[in-house]
Amino acid sequence: MAPDPGCRRVGGIRCRRRLALLLASALALCSGSAVADDEDPRRAQAERLRIEGRCGAALQIAAELRASGVADSELLILEGTCATQQRRYEDAVLALREALRQDPDHPEARLRLAIALYHLGEHDAASRELRIAESQLAGPNAEALLYRGLLHFEDQRHADAARALESARRHDARSVEPVASYYAALAWARSRERARAEAAIARVLAEWPDTAWAAQAQQVRAQLAAERLRRWVLVRAGFEYDDNVVLQGGGAPLPDEITSARDVLGTWSAEAGAELWRGESGSAGVLGSYSGNAHADIDSFDQHYPVLAMWVDRQLDEATTLRLAVDGGHAWVDGESFFATGRTSLSLLHAWESAGASELYLRFRLDEYFENGEDLPDGTGTPGAPCPPPPPGASIPTCGPPGVNERRERNRDGRSAVAGLRHELELPALRSTLRAGYEFERFDASGREYSHVAHSLSGGVLIALPFRFALDVSGVVTWRPFDDPSTFPDPPEPFVDTEFGLDDDDRDERYSAVSISLARPLGRGLTASAGWRRERNHSNVEVFDYRREVLGTYLTWSWGY
Repeated sequence: MAPDPGCRRVGGIRCRRRLALLLASALALCSGSAVADDEDPRRAQAERLRIEGRCGAALQIAAELRASGVADSELLILEGTCATQQRRYEDAVLALREALRQDPDHPEARLRLAIALYHLGEHDAASRELRIAESQLAGPNAEALLYRGLLHFEDQRHADAARALESARRHDARSVEPVASYYAALAWARSRERARAEAAIARVLAEWPDTAWAAQAQQVRAQLAAERLRRWVLVRAGFEYDDNVVLQGGGAPLPDEITSARDVLGTWSAEAGAELWRGESGSAGVLGSYSGNAHADIDSFDQHYPVLAMWVDRQLDEATTLRLAVDGGHAWVDGESFFATGRTSLSLLHAWESAGASELYLRFRLDEYFENGEDLPDGTGTPGAPCPPPPPGASIPTCGPPGVNERRERNRDGRSAVAGLRHELELPALRSTLRAGYEFERFDASGREYSHVAHSLSGGVLIALPFRFALDVSGVVTWRPFDDPSTFPDPPEPFVDTEFGLDDDDRDERYSAVSISLARPLGRGLTASAGWRRERNHSNVEVFDYRREVLGTYLTWSWGY
């Protein structure tokens, strides 16, 4: 038997078997043919039993009437209608065609034949018979409108289907509900008429509670909610203690205006995102974020950093998505433009059946820094030798090797290419989620100081604890071999009016970080958390060799659907 139109994969719900049973059962309530006027009381009794849905008893009486020599079109219509209600559609078609041979202009026989053919999956034939029945009926008929709507649905004419189904309900709700409203909900959903679909679902739930139809309607409602264009907002604020705000390297002096690298700061961030479009094969949206901080003492490090991003998803199959994202940001430090970046990412995301989810990605980034320091005067070429006399009226605290333009060589503007793989695995038995990743980066800077490659390994675990606490532990290790020796002094604190020397070895760094966070929801989208982070950058250039620890407490509010 061909599928019932409502039993296609509509809104992601597979309902073929259940809805076929429901629709067949509902025919017992939907059929509304008039009781034939006959002298034999058994005929009226059989018709009454059919209307009540007791087709077995009705067919038994019909068999008795046949045995007594009665075989007119009215009796054949009764037999065909009951056979349809019992899902014996071939028998129904035979009985109803015989009735039409006896009375070709009988609209009831024609309508019942159209219904039986529809359930056999012969939709073209059903549509032809229904058109004839509609022309023969004295006026609008709820069942004819119901099946016209179902046939439109089968032909993917969802708006026409919904209108016909709604008309059937308005004409005679008792004979077609909840079938009409349920299928109208499906049709409106396919037509992207979400409000009308919700209204039809609400009718089924209100008027037919605790039924199989209501259960199916709840599933459609849940799927509609899942298919809504997503919107979300996340706001976070907190306080941190940072023991090395300026990332002071070993032996490197602090600027004169900074008396300590330690500070307390307020930190905040906000994020808002929205899907702008969603179709059967993908979606697209925008995301805006902003982060900032304010320091208690070292206010020259106060920063503001807004970012705008756009993405497009392409669904390759049920488990695989291709994502293209473009984002850009601009940072202000101490009220002055400091940094701008733009990035393009291409990601392949795949959800494995029982082995978690993976992301393989490529990213390309352009960075621009608006401050790159100054070029120092050249020395004589002998480290430790006095610097050449300064021009009149100028003072020279120190000087560098001849031929080195520190401003140019320390230019951090550049481009980056990144390839990475991340994987996440849920362990329900342990109430935890594991994650791990590897990333390779090639960064080419305008100045030789910062060009390098990098290899990073990361990992973490999120554990659900008693009393709704969640513990998140993560770490990363990165090795950065640079292309050239550093242009910064070695040692980092040169003598005044003395030429500093440079190391001949290429700059090399190993960075590691560990983070621990403990969070607990407070209700209404609010979550409290506390965290600790330790960073260590091992470098053969002392100015870049630093340690850092950060302690923080935060409140996070989130909203979305």
